[in-house]
Amino acid sequence: MAVLELHHEQFGEGPDLVILHGLFGSGNNWRSFAKKLSEDFRISLVDLRNHGKSPHSEEMDYVVMLEDVLVFLEQKTAGRVSILGHSMGGKTAMQLALRHHKKIKNLIVGDISPVVYKHGEGHRSYLQALNHIPLNQGLTRTEIDDLLSMSIPESTIRTFLLTNLEIRSNQASWKINLKALEKNLSDLMDFPIDPKMLPFEGNCLFIAGSNSNYIQTEHQPILQSWFPTHRLVRLKNCGHWLHVDQPEALMKTLKYFLSEI
Repeated sequence: MAVLELHHEQFGEGPDLVILHGLFGSGNNWRSFAKKLSEDFRISLVDLRNHGKSPHSEEMDYVVMLEDVLVFLEQKTAGRVSILGHSMGGKTAMQLALRHHKKIKNLIVGDISPVVYKHGEGHRSYLQALNHIPLNQGLTRTEIDDLLSMSIPESTIRTFLLTNLEIRSNQASWKINLKALEKNLSDLMDFPIDPKMLPFEGNCLFIAGSNSNYIQTEHQPILQSWFPTHRLVRLKNCGHWLHVDQPEALMKTLKYFLSEI
């Protein structure tokens, strides 16, 4: 298992708050939040492996992502940190808190539970749609969007996915490692359990979207067993992408929680 040096940006001064994005995302998706939160914290926006500007690898599961982030914490942060993770980043953050609780002071998890999900086919269809775009034909961003619309009619989803498109000298490429993500998608739907994992008893907030099915009522016993002090907030009129659907409500929730700790 090779540990990768993750690309990151840091803003502000103060206690460390590390932000981990979700699948198909990057730290850049959270820049506006980082700028506002940097008034009180030193914010680290981290690109997880195979995303953003971080290196690519055929390996992609929560154990290797955990090790990547651990090395980042040791090199770029001081003492115990607060960590905010959304979706895939939320699972990575939970793994950190359960396996290395002495490194994590406060945990915020965005719309994901510590469970195995079986509805990964939507993600796989997005990966396949991106893979089928003939990038070697000198297509423009608009032309690529038009092609994607045939298989992904939702414009908001396409806009989000197209944040991964890079065009240099009229040549388009994907920042994310499509091959590795598709190959390891089942691992990303998983939540590995290790006998050495201990419940995290620090400050913990779960934020769910009211229109999302990622944090379900039936998950409550699992949340309680692993995170006995957790609180759960549901944002109204909000889907899985909290920072896109309800950015103001999310910022208000984050600031309220962080002001208490």
